[in-house]
Amino acid sequence: MNNGFLKIFKKTRFGAGQEGSISVEFVILFPLLALIVVAMMEFGYLWFVRHTLTNASREGARAAVVFYTGGERATWAQNTARSTVDTYLQHIHFPGTWTVIINPGASTGDLTTVTVTTPNGLMLLDKFLPSYRGVIVAGETTMKME
Repeated sequence: MNNGFLKIFKKTRFGAGQEGSISVEFVILFPLLALIVVAMMEFGYLWFVRHTLTNASREGARAAVVFYTGGERATWAQNTARSTVDTYLQHIHFPGTWTVIINPGASTGDLTTVTVTTPNGLMLLDKFLPSYRGVIVAGETTMKME
């Protein structure tokens, strides 16, 4: 009875050389796994940057379209939108630089467009692959002047 029990746990010819196969499979598949993880991080960061820039442009546009009666309305709207976007992005400690482009309306009912762009929308990919250094992420909002 003991001999039959031990025969079950004896190594067979088929499984005799399988000790290092897990290590080899891990070495082969690790770069693919690392690439997938980095791609998920980059996509998440890119989504965060675009969402933040869209919120900043929305805040700037809302500040620029309120009714204003004193002086040149288009100049006031540009200055107000730019300062609001800068304050918003500095307050949340947005990493990197940004550019604010404002196309203000001059009177009630005109459209005002605020576009916020950043040249450094990626976290890791642009540091390792030179072709991704020119990725520009933008957020844009258009509202009517009140």
